[in-house]
Amino acid sequence: MAKGKKKKKSIWFGVTIAVLLIAIIVAGIILLSKLSFWKNTNSLPFGNNSSINGINISGLTKSEAIDAVSTYIKDKADDFTLTLKYNDTIYTLDHNDYTINDDVHTIVDMASKSSSYQGTLQELKYFTDNGNSTIVAFNYIFQGLDNKIEEIISQIETKPINSEITFDPDATDKFTITADHVGYVVNRDKLYNEINKQFVNNNRVLVDVVLEEQAPEVTEQHNKQLTSCITKFSTSVSDSTGGRKNNVKLALSKFNGMKVAPGESVSFNDITSPHTLDNGYQIATVISEGKFVDGVGGGVCQASTTLYNALLLSGMQIDEVHKHTLPVRYVPLALDAMVSGSSDMRFTNSTDYPIFIRTSSTADDVTVEIYSKTPDVQYKTRSETIKELPALPDKVIADTKGEYSDKVLFKGETWRQTWGRKGYDTRSYMQTWKDGKMILETPLRHEVYQPQAGVIIEGTLDPIPEMPIISDTQDMQTLDIDNNFYSDTMPTNLCP
Repeated sequence: MAKGKKKKKSIWFGVTIAVLLIAIIVAGIILLSKLSFWKNTNSLPFGNNSSINGINISGLTKSEAIDAVSTYIKDKADDFTLTLKYNDTIYTLDHNDYTINDDVHTIVDMASKSSSYQGTLQELKYFTDNGNSTIVAFNYIFQGLDNKIEEIISQIETKPINSEITFDPDATDKFTITADHVGYVVNRDKLYNEINKQFVNNNRVLVDVVLEEQAPEVTEQHNKQLTSCITKFSTSVSDSTGGRKNNVKLALSKFNGMKVAPGESVSFNDITSPHTLDNGYQIATVISEGKFVDGVGGGVCQASTTLYNALLLSGMQIDEVHKHTLPVRYVPLALDAMVSGSSDMRFTNSTDYPIFIRTSSTADDVTVEIYSKTPDVQYKTRSETIKELPALPDKVIADTKGEYSDKVLFKGETWRQTWGRKGYDTRSYMQTWKDGKMILETPLRHEVYQPQAGVIIEGTLDPIPEMPIISDTQDMQTLDIDNNFYSDTMPTNLCP
């Protein structure tokens, strides 16, 4: 049995060795054949009717074709001239205006469709293939002529002049529009094709330069269509403090005269920041953590809100917008645009035309106007309150740090700092109107302004028997009631 096993192993080993030897031999034959083919490629003759720029290379090897093309180029270079004629003016180019491209191998490789040829796109544009006939462009053989031809063309043609529009928002005539002018330019494709056509058979090339009329891309009539005031939106600052008025007007002034191109995006914060004293902003009331406090830049949110509503009415795409913590009184609910360090109001001009922004102000109002091409439709907004949310119960806070010692001192003495505020569950809508009829209404925003608790401050000292306890929680009848949007018995204290 042991001898049988050894015999089988010996047979399998022999078979394996034989298979390996056959594989090596086959691979060697294939490799040698490829090497031989590669080695002898240059000796393969061109087929019948093969030519390069009219030179018959039929039956020639690559090396013979290279010699033939080299001779052709040398003969061409000796007395080649290119004459361009425009009206009565003649421009002549000769051997002083070009250098000879001696890369003949590339020309022949292209003609032979050699798989080894890896021409660049820049090179390939100079070759024309018509069956077995290859035409090589004059400006590939004589390099530098392109630049000389362009110099001549620049003296002949007049480029079209686009109409330009200048926007001065504070001038009586806000738009200045220049006239457009038709241009007369050379059709380069036609010119080069005619030169190549003659170049194949002649050393003396004469081509008439013909100008074609070219209209400007932007006409005066087009620009005139962009000067309509397509929307105007105002908010009131009549009851604002001096600092707050300054901030609203200053922030909006950053947009005065702005042009926003189609597809361009704008960030309110990028344009108006930093909201600091050094940048001209003043101290005024701001909302912080649901409270009215003094801060630099108070009123900037009214600027962003005024701009936001004007953008909505002009059909712009709003990319980012945020509500205030508390409702504001200068626009309907769910149509405000709060900005801060981390919250922005951003928009994109999603129309096909540029828009121009004008901002202005009076003692009572701030206004944003947007100019562009009058759209086929008009836009309006609508706000509704879905539900009122009751104010939260009062919070009594002990004045442990004595911050309100001018108001309260003793336990039992109270002073109302704020009233509780209702909250609102609200929605806003965008309406599309055409020919005086609303054709579409779509949801715009759904915002919930959370209700707020009233705050009562209480003293912390033990009362002195002889001293009366003061309770000043402010009778709500003595407070100013803002009924801008709601007819409530409880003061709304909307954000100024």
